[in-house]
Amino acid sequence: MTVKQIAEKYQLWQQIEKAVNGILAEEAAPALLEKIGQIPIQKSWATRRLGAYVSMGKDPICIRLQFAQESENLKQTFLHEVAHACDHLSRKSGHQSYRRAHGSSWKTWAKELGIPPQCCGESEAVKKLHQQRLKLVAICQKCGAEFHRVRHLNRNRTY
Repeated sequence: MTVKQIAEKYQLWQQIEKAVNGILAEEAAPALLEKIGQIPIQKSWATRRLGAYVSMGKDPICIRLQFAQESENLKQTFLHEVAHACDHLSRKSGHQSYRRAHGSSWKTWAKELGIPPQCCGESEAVKKLHQQRLKLVAICQKCGAEFHRVRHLNRNRTY
């Protein structure tokens, strides 16, 4: 699955095209749209974040999305991560790695894509999923405090 496939599924590709054409020069827009459209989408297993744009140096690796979130939230998260991809790939070639992820240039892309330029979102469905995955791993014998974890405890460590 790619960015273009997801964007077309949720009828967001024209919105992405409009944003890219609105910010970049005519000759640069088609190449950026081609690059963005080919970025793979992966399912995220994280329950503490809704999505992530992953890059290595100057190359995009993927966009990870938590598909358990509500439909409208998923669209917002998808466009948020696409804004990161646009911001990263539209920078001058001298910038090798992607820094200042929620800086002024990202905010420009977010506004052009029609989403609020904020760095954190919330989803009740993802919160519920996180609560379901929490496991009781220990109870303090002195105070009765409960300790929960999503991951398994390290067997080589004493707690």
